[in-house]
Amino acid sequence: MMVGNSNYNWEELEETAIYKGDYSATHPTVKLFWETFHEFPLEKKKKFLLFLTGSDRIPIYGMASLQIVIQSTASGEEYLPVAHTCYNLLDLPKYSSKEILRARLTQALDNYEGFSLA
Repeated sequence: MMVGNSNYNWEELEETAIYKGDYSATHPTVKLFWETFHEFPLEKKKKFLLFLTGSDRIPIYGMASLQIVIQSTASGEEYLPVAHTCYNLLDLPKYSSKEILRARLTQALDNYEGFSLA
């Protein structure tokens, strides 16, 4: 039975992330995203993995083999982040503050299963 790796190296996840659209590792929204993400407790980080990839475990070869993509969207900051699990792709609107980003990301993570966002 495959259970995946349990060595959650979150910095490695950040280092191997790919950015598309207007985003780069130095974009203000991306910086706010990673600051917020690294402040999350372990269970919320695992919830993010489940949200983004469909699994809360990492591949057997570690975080470096888990390639996530974060892309900008034209949506306003009133919209939630959207995950495309087949591609490990996160559509991340441009948020103007860490508080707004945290609130929208938390709402997305807490309500992504089923039809809770209706």
